[in-house]
Amino acid sequence: MDYQVQLNNGQAINLTNAEFDTSAFTATLNDQKINFVNIGGAIINKHIIVSVLPTSATETETQA
Repeated sequence: MDYQVQLNNGQAINLTNAEFDTSAFTATLNDQKINFVNIGGAIINKHIIVSVLPTSATETETQA
């Protein structure tokens, strides 16, 4: 499935054909000892992530 990670600086990271384990990702975001996450090979500060949505959801909102 394709995902888009939206960041609080207005940028987005598009993940094509990504295998995304939502349980593991949520656990990582909730772990106070972890400050950075690897998303599609990009290491980013977890505090700038606004949302992670399937691309189909972001395309629908863009077209509306």
